[in-house]
Amino acid sequence: MDKITDYLERLFIEELNSEGEVNISGICFFRDEILSSLDPDAYKEVFENWKTERKQGNIIRAKQILKFADNSRRFNALKSVFKNHRVIPFIGAGLSMPSNFPSWKDFLYKTQEDSGADSSIFKRHMDKGEYEEAAQLLDNADPVHLQEQLQNHFGVKPELEEVQGIICRLPEFFQETIITTNYDNLLKIIYEGQEIHFHHELFGIDAEEFKALFGTGNRILLKLHGSFISKNKRVLTQDDYRRHYSERNILKTCVMESLFSQSLLFLGCSLDKDRTLQCMAEIVEERGNDNLPKHYAFLSCENLSDEERTARRKELQKSNIFPIWYDGDHDKNIEALLELLNDGE
Repeated sequence: MDKITDYLERLFIEELNSEGEVNISGICFFRDEILSSLDPDAYKEVFENWKTERKQGNIIRAKQILKFADNSRRFNALKSVFKNHRVIPFIGAGLSMPSNFPSWKDFLYKTQEDSGADSSIFKRHMDKGEYEEAAQLLDNADPVHLQEQLQNHFGVKPELEEVQGIICRLPEFFQETIITTNYDNLLKIIYEGQEIHFHHELFGIDAEEFKALFGTGNRILLKLHGSFISKNKRVLTQDDYRRHYSERNILKTCVMESLFSQSLLFLGCSLDKDRTLQCMAEIVEERGNDNLPKHYAFLSCENLSDEERTARRKELQKSNIFPIWYDGDHDKNIEALLELLNDGE
């Protein structure tokens, strides 16, 4: 059978075949193959009905999420901006994890194992959420090892049918500029697999070019923190951040200030201690939040007390980011919220 690249069809087939194969005289057949071969029209009809039911289920889930805290009012404000095509998705590592790519935290811990870096100092940085400093420690101890691990973990190029999770559905919701801090190639694989090609793929070091291209109708994939390919093209360690965010402040002046012309929607981002947030907070402080568009984030509040959630909200507001909270499965909840965001109601 041909490889199925459509994500929803892959899920449909998986569910259809979940009851097991059909055995006829000792020969086993998959249920989807029987239906699609004997009656292609019936297969299409069943698949369409399945998609409709899934969408309805997602919308019900999303409406339940909106009953929590201030989610409903924030979501309505986001939807208004989304309808006017004024939302840019900002994609974090959480959306790559269902396809077996590591979180930053897991990557750093794995790399530390054979790095020779002082484990107690490393752990102290990690416990404080000081990932730049932890990465710098690894780079100082063994830069070749760190670079090899980056290539081994993020240089993998899965086939389209191997990519999993809500990241597969992003082209349904966003077809213009995409921002990511991820090193992997999943976004390019997914969009090109649906015949949606980026006019420009830019790295953080191309920030000046981004400023010229942004808002001109070009479809841009901006990899804000560069590429794993070489040390000169990445933003990972404390030295890397200092070079890109501080020395010429190019990422702030050419990228972040440009992005403040529209609303960002953070997906799969933890939004903990982060240089990007710090840069955004500086812009808000300089310009005043009343003069800037609001940004939004679909953010987990799992294991957070009310006091901790309030503290997180106040910290994010410094960057003009307003969270829409959810609890439970990240991928399912983000998909449900995007489904409702894109729904015509």
